[in-house]
Amino acid sequence: MSADGGVAEDGSAGTNAAFRVTIRVPLRALAKVDEVLAAGDGTVVRCADDADQESQRRITLATDGGATLTWLVGALRDRLGADLLQIEDPVFAVAASGKLTQAISVAMTTGDDLALLDADADRRVVRYLAAHPTHTDRVTGRPRRVALLTDASAVLDFEPLAAEAALPAVESQAAHLHRATGLEVIPMPVAAQDATDLASVVTMLAPGFAAVVLVHTQVRRIHALRSALPPGAVLLLDAVDDGLAVAVTAAVLTHLRRKGVTPSQARVAVVDPPRGGNLAGLLVGAGIRELILYDPVAYGIQPLHQLAGELDLVVDLIGMAAPPDGVAILRARPETPPPLASASSGPRPLHALPGLLRAAVTTRRPINVAARLAAAHALVEQTPTGVLLPPLDHARLTPAVAAAATHVLFAHG
Repeated sequence: MSADGGVAEDGSAGTNAAFRVTIRVPLRALAKVDEVLAAGDGTVVRCADDADQESQRRITLATDGGATLTWLVGALRDRLGADLLQIEDPVFAVAASGKLTQAISVAMTTGDDLALLDADADRRVVRYLAAHPTHTDRVTGRPRRVALLTDASAVLDFEPLAAEAALPAVESQAAHLHRATGLEVIPMPVAAQDATDLASVVTMLAPGFAAVVLVHTQVRRIHALRSALPPGAVLLLDAVDDGLAVAVTAAVLTHLRRKGVTPSQARVAVVDPPRGGNLAGLLVGAGIRELILYDPVAYGIQPLHQLAGELDLVVDLIGMAAPPDGVAILRARPETPPPLASASSGPRPLHALPGLLRAAVTTRRPINVAARLAAAHALVEQTPTGVLLPPLDHARLTPAVAAAATHVLFAHG
């Protein structure tokens, strides 16, 4: 049930599109390129080989991972020398683009158009809002605007980083959330030292955004932040409680249904439960009869091996080097999510987070446990036979999650 490795989008088996390189060489150097490819130990596939001017070729090479890519780049430089006219890593080219941008949504052509964006027009709207302070969402773009916030304390599998180093990861999340929801998602790394700093930032941002979403932030800081904010201060979602935990719950329910085990009969162990946020609460809410919260630091791995024969599933949030024999393992380590192309075989925050964000913005109500459980059941219902979760490009994924959560939020309102 693990989701490891990846396949390039062009179908190059055994390679990962995140580890590609594009080179430009003269025709006379093609034999040298072939020599380099023949000498490698890892997997290298020629994805594209196109004419680039009359006497040059532009070649894209996909590899199976970082070690092979590092070797390949070094070998190409050593073997080709001056014949290596250009080398480009598409990962950095995409990152440098910023991945998304703003667009003007009003006309700015004629004098009349510009008058609607001038001080006199703004003064009329501001005067109206001063008299009707609850009408901000009616006459501004705030309902479509979301702040995507991180303090860079939990960026993938890195140690805490300087805030700006988190930008590539936050910009990717913003692009995915915008695509799934249509909302304007603004990536915002902040230099916050603790939950108190984060609470101050969120409070200051709240007037300009429909919601704030926390990503790549330590779970303990997220929960401390929620405790520090006054009730109703802002619509706050996060990628753990409103993303990963919901997707893991859905994957657990799908696995049990496939095995013919009802939640009320199931025995499930969660390894290193604090990493999952409120995952344990969601699993209990989903009806799991017996839930074992297993601390591998305190107890080691051997007791879990001894329990294995009595368990229906182990949810591994830490990445155990030696999982127990004879029991199904759901790998859901927050720092190392499965590749997007394999997202039907392992949970990612993007399974649930876009739909829950859309529900929160639509209802103007905070996401609660009931909404998360409704989202988990919606994911189960959208899951095709033979996989744990719907693929992330499933057309009904975000609408189904949003509809289920919206129904619950209105019903409980």
